[in-house]
Amino acid sequence: MDTYFQMALLAIVQGLTEFLPVSSSGHLVLAKHFLGFEAMSGLGVELLLHGGTVVAVLVYYHRLIVEIVTGMFRGARQAWMFAVAVLLSMIPAVVLGMTCEAQLEASAESPLFVSGCLVFTGCLLLTTRLWGHDAGKQVTPLRGFLMGIAQAVAMLPGVSRSGSTIAMSRFLGIKAETAAAFSFLMVVPVILGGNLLHVLKAMGETGESAFEGLTPGLAILGFIVSAVVGYASVAWMVRLLNRRHFWRFGFYCLVVGLLGFIYFCCA
Repeated sequence: MDTYFQMALLAIVQGLTEFLPVSSSGHLVLAKHFLGFEAMSGLGVELLLHGGTVVAVLVYYHRLIVEIVTGMFRGARQAWMFAVAVLLSMIPAVVLGMTCEAQLEASAESPLFVSGCLVFTGCLLLTTRLWGHDAGKQVTPLRGFLMGIAQAVAMLPGVSRSGSTIAMSRFLGIKAETAAAFSFLMVVPVILGGNLLHVLKAMGETGESAFEGLTPGLAILGFIVSAVVGYASVAWMVRLLNRRHFWRFGFYCLVVGLLGFIYFCCA
């Protein structure tokens, strides 16, 4: 299969599933397994696709980001609370990443494990139908830290990051629009920091760039497609939250996870 087509398809999968509550990591693992995309399994590909989705978030929320930064300079309490909450939300993911990196990487090699995590994601999303609510609450440092714990759990491939963090926000009664903005913005420093560490680690181990072997055309294609599709999926996700349709993705995750679990158990 043409490598440009492979890159475009994986970029679409990444852009859609990074922000929809269906687990981008899980879908990428399953896509590569079933479609045989061996050429698209390097670190450079992962960095490019995640980079595109980060740009999508920054562009979509650029006005809010400017508002928060200017608010901090003015000493606005809500702006500072949001910023502190973002910082605190990073702690659980950083701790888990530093202490369990090998285990997390190993789990990503098991499609069976990923399928089981998708089942967990489906069950989690469905519970928000019963216990999740919008009480109009704002993000506080404590609530941000609790959403950070949910984000750390989602480092397991197959557990949706947006699904886990937004589900936590629903349990905490955070306003839907605020919950979406915080969930998508809180991941930006984690992705950027994680990608930087991976690049430095790859250079230290091999002396080569993480993007070694990727042509400029492939790199540009993957980055642009993941950014454009990511922007569209962010906008779609915000609308779904406002309409309270978030929980319905649980059925999709359950079906995909159960089918994958049955397939890999019988394979």
